[in-house]
Amino acid sequence: MRNLITNGLKRLVKTEEKYPRGDRHAKILAVATVKGGVGKTTTAVNLAAGLAKFEGAKVLLIDLDAQGHCTTSLSARLSTSVRKKSVSEILLSDDPLELLDARTSAGIDNLDLTPADPGLAEAEGRIAQKIGKESLLRDALKITRTHYDYIVIDSPPNKGNLTLNALVAADKVLIPTDLSALSVQGADELIGTVVTVNERLGHNLGVLGVVLTRVDGRTQSINDQILGQIEEAWKDLLLDTRIGINTALAKAQLEGQAIYEFAPDSRGAEHYEALVREVARKF
Repeated sequence: MRNLITNGLKRLVKTEEKYPRGDRHAKILAVATVKGGVGKTTTAVNLAAGLAKFEGAKVLLIDLDAQGHCTTSLSARLSTSVRKKSVSEILLSDDPLELLDARTSAGIDNLDLTPADPGLAEAEGRIAQKIGKESLLRDALKITRTHYDYIVIDSPPNKGNLTLNALVAADKVLIPTDLSALSVQGADELIGTVVTVNERLGHNLGVLGVVLTRVDGRTQSINDQILGQIEEAWKDLLLDTRIGINTALAKAQLEGQAIYEFAPDSRGAEHYEALVREVARKF
């Protein structure tokens, strides 16, 4: 009986005693879409790296996708130091833990990353059994966010439990989409999901904007036709910055580098720097 009581008391100890509170209050941005292949991870990685580089901000990039593409995209200089916990372990723990235990240096000034975690695939289903399942990530960021200026979350390309956690943890969501009909439909679905999250969970998540990716300048007439429709539908949600097709972006990802390191003079670097500036202004 004494052991049972002691264990209960231990779980009442607040995480503040383990993790000192910092002097910052991170703006948390989820990069989310329900369709893959639209540059979601490329956007999350280069946005996080750009905020660190151009805004001088202390940034944490959370790789919440079990595929671990953020880690691949930054693998060239990623620290090999051993983490205390994985993201999935932190989310599924019965004890209050912080994402600080899952971070490592991305090898870029002011940028940390929670590396690839294959356990997230299993965690997707197990989260459904947890009390307060929608708020697990938000709770694990209470102290962590006081150590950063921005936290960028790369969400899985679906509307599952991990994506829901990203949306509930975030202040705003950035939705990347290309100009294909299915991608545009997916972006519209996610906007609807934001409304549902706010109504049913009492959240105040804002849509920072929809960013057009993989824009092909060679199909201008088709682009203009689709753009007219989505500008009418989304109005002020559509960001000014548009990310064009650029082979340097794919090559940078294969080399494990942010675009600003791999090809700083490329069109891809220029477009993502513009996105960084616009995101910082809108936040």
